[in-house]
Amino acid sequence: MLKKLTEWVIKYPIVVIAITIFLTVFFYIGFSKVTMANEIRDMLPENDPRVLAFDEIDQTFGGASFIMIILDMGEVFNNRSLNEIERLTLELEEVNQVNSVTSITNVEEIRGVEEGIEVAEIIEDIPTNEAELRQLKDRVLSDDDYAGQIVSKNGAIALIIVQMTSNADKDAVINNVKETIGRLGLDEKVHITGEDIMNREVNRMSSDDMSKLLPLALLVIIAVLFLSFRNIRAVVLPLIIVIVTIIWVVGLMGYTGIPFSSVSVIMPIILISMSIAAGIHILSRYQEEIALGLEKKELFIKTMVAVGLACFLTTITTMVGFATLYTSSIRPIKNFGLFTAIGVGIAFIITISLFLALLSLLPLNRKSFEKKRKTALTGVLEKWADFVVNRARLIIISASLLTLFTGVGIMFIGGGESDIDSFFKPDHPIVAAENIIKENFDGSEIIQIAVKGNILDPEVLKAMEQLENEISNIEILGKPSSIVNILRNTTKALHEGKEEFEILPETQEEVAQYFLLLEMGGADSLDNFITFDYDQASIQVRVEGASTLEVEKMVEEVEKAIEKYFNSDTQVVLTGMPVLTGAMDTLLVKGQLQSLALAILLIFVLMILLTRSLIYGIFCVLPVSLTVILNFGIMGWFKIPLDIATAMVSSIAIGIGIDYAIHFFNRYKEELVLGRTSIEALRITIVNTGRAISYNALAVGLGFLMLLFASMPPLIRFGYLIALTMFFSSMASMTVLPALLYLRDRNRILINTQNKESRK
Repeated sequence: MLKKLTEWVIKYPIVVIAITIFLTVFFYIGFSKVTMANEIRDMLPENDPRVLAFDEIDQTFGGASFIMIILDMGEVFNNRSLNEIERLTLELEEVNQVNSVTSITNVEEIRGVEEGIEVAEIIEDIPTNEAELRQLKDRVLSDDDYAGQIVSKNGAIALIIVQMTSNADKDAVINNVKETIGRLGLDEKVHITGEDIMNREVNRMSSDDMSKLLPLALLVIIAVLFLSFRNIRAVVLPLIIVIVTIIWVVGLMGYTGIPFSSVSVIMPIILISMSIAAGIHILSRYQEEIALGLEKKELFIKTMVAVGLACFLTTITTMVGFATLYTSSIRPIKNFGLFTAIGVGIAFIITISLFLALLSLLPLNRKSFEKKRKTALTGVLEKWADFVVNRARLIIISASLLTLFTGVGIMFIGGGESDIDSFFKPDHPIVAAENIIKENFDGSEIIQIAVKGNILDPEVLKAMEQLENEISNIEILGKPSSIVNILRNTTKALHEGKEEFEILPETQEEVAQYFLLLEMGGADSLDNFITFDYDQASIQVRVEGASTLEVEKMVEEVEKAIEKYFNSDTQVVLTGMPVLTGAMDTLLVKGQLQSLALAILLIFVLMILLTRSLIYGIFCVLPVSLTVILNFGIMGWFKIPLDIATAMVSSIAIGIGIDYAIHFFNRYKEELVLGRTSIEALRITIVNTGRAISYNALAVGLGFLMLLFASMPPLIRFGYLIALTMFFSSMASMTVLPALLYLRDRNRILINTQNKESRK
């Protein structure tokens, strides 16, 4: 098959090039259709009950997306500061697709009047004298409905909460909010944060990283190829494969409507590394065979027959390694696995078509290739072959001890870290804003508890009150807000503000009457907490900045409290961004274990089928298995968190690393078939195939190290972990695998010799 395909390609190279150009133009058009998506809810399965609950609350209670605007005034309670806050609040209320704005200048309070109650803003007119300002300050800071909620407890910082409407164009709203802040000259006083602000910034950083890191990775690949082969065609031809492959894959994502995410930024760099792999092995064997003086046609056929099958097999195993990520429930990882697998397949197709077609049109230049093939690496590999043969047992023992020691670190791997603020470096403005929120307020994220039932029923309200009292004691949670607070304040207002009457109404009729009074009094905040037909209510609680493990523990405690206080007649659902983040971490770890186990199993089965031997199959899988253990062990020892990027390292290492073992074993078997002894076959394989493996591992490792220049910490960690795993897997394929092959085949020869002597 490979022989016939090669003959056709070198016979009709112009046709192959023309078809490739046409398809490349077609897929390039798809580039413009690619979108970005980094919201947590977009990463979880669409039918996840937590996502459905989040969307329902978003629709029911006027929006679940908030922007937190922090105003560092130095002193909130002076005339100038309050006027600036009021002006900004009024301007923000006019922004299109903003549902509500809450600040110290418009927050409502319930007062008792002769006719019943009155709902009015706590600051109806901004005070102008010091005595009134001091009185206002004492009044606000003594009330935990306001202190630590919209004003810091020291009175220095104000918080404005902007709620976007359901299905708002979030980018447009954020742009308008920032424009308003700038127009009022408040930039220096304002810090802005919130889930959607973070998502937008991650999208920007992802785009910037892609435009910055791709050229860097390409430059590294060019340098490695040139230093490896010292030949222009050995640089240009693989580079063409890389560019065409990326265009096809990204264009295909655009046409199919699959968005880019922070994970997708990794994909082009992987495709750069994977696209050159087959080309390096073909060029290396091409250089090796060119000295034999064959005609061009024979040279191409012999080269492709020798390494083409191995390249095809490595393509299949690599695609399988990446495709197992499709079993993940996390949509960005699922899409990443699918399209990277497709990209690897495309790279192979382009290599055996366009690459060969272009190479066939170039002159052979035998003397140049033969001269440049002899490098210092050849001498190093010859000595390496001697070391492996003479120290085979030592290599196996050393590798076992290293793996055992490193593997102990697996026990110390921390929980997942998928919260959005983990994507920012410590000096990022968003981190500064989050720190201010954490130190002065109850947090920037909100959990929401949706209660479905007869909300007018005092028993339901009592259950809500008991739930709020219990969860308010959870360390990372702030004070809950709901109709419970509003009804308690209403009772208090109706009894001349006496503290002992800050209680819930006792009958359903009283509850209904209170709601009527509140609606007549103009209580705008009701819409955020209850539906007009009183069949759903929402409890909102802000969450302080916390680790993923702390959030997971909080979710567990809240869910236990819900079970404790509500019966089956009332449906209660916990959701919100922190809940979705916790769900994502659970699915992340579960998906990682599933895809990793599936990748090892499938590749193990494939290797047994390809080598036609259980022992050889185990030998070939062993290098990448050791690499996986080393990867997780290093993560544990060095406290590297498991996040959306690092969770994929081992599966990717298997997909890429198995290539080295396949190419090594394929050449070793080829030399044995030619009648070489085990030692001779190993020497030839290490010197020749080892050369291509070294070039490939160096190019891949250095390419991924370019992620050290990324903006987001998860990508930085991913970059150096992949570089390490490429080093480990290539070294294992050049040490552990040949040592095992040597010991196995040498022992077999000894046994056969002993059997022959015993028969005599």
